[in-house]
Amino acid sequence: PITSRKTKVLSTIHNIPKRMKSASFRETRRAPGKENIPPGTKTQKVRLTTPSILLSGIDPSIYTQPANAELRWLPKDGQIIIKVSVPATDDIWKVRVPEDVTLDAFLRKVEDKVGFAVVLSAMATERCAKITTERAFRCWVQTRVRNGRNHPITAHRTL
Repeated sequence: PITSRKTKVLSTIHNIPKRMKSASFRETRRAPGKENIPPGTKTQKVRLTTPSILLSGIDPSIYTQPANAELRWLPKDGQIIIKVSVPATDDIWKVRVPEDVTLDAFLRKVEDKVGFAVVLSAMATERCAKITTERAFRCWVQTRVRNGRNHPITAHRTL
C-alpha cells in the first residue's frame, strides 16, 4: 500500500499540465523581407478586413473603438484616475486624485505609494519629456486619455 501511494503522489506531481501563454497560440506577423521564402514564390496576404457577413446591419464604427472607452476615464465624484508606471519595481499603479491636483500633491501621493522619491516623465509628441512644471503636468493630465486609453505617466527613482 505504501508504494501505491508513493506512485500516486509522483504521478500527480509530474502530470501537472504546463502553463502556456496565449500569445504563443497566435501567429505573429513578421516584418516584410524577413521571411525565409525563395524568390519568385508568391505569399498569401493576410486578410485585415472584417467579413461583410459579420457587418450586415451593424454599425462598423463599433469595431474600431469601444463605445464607452472615453467615458470610462472621465472624472467621477471629482476624482480622476492617473496610471503611474514605475520601471524600478516593474509596477503600474492606479492613483485616484482630485481633478485639480497639483504637481506637488501628486508627487507626494506617488512617493507615499511607491516608498521612494521619484521624478515624473511622460510621452509628449513622440518623445519622452520630464514633467517638472505645474503647466506641463496640467497639460499632460488633460491629454492622458487618447483613443480610449488612459496612458501612464512614468515615475523614475531619483538617485
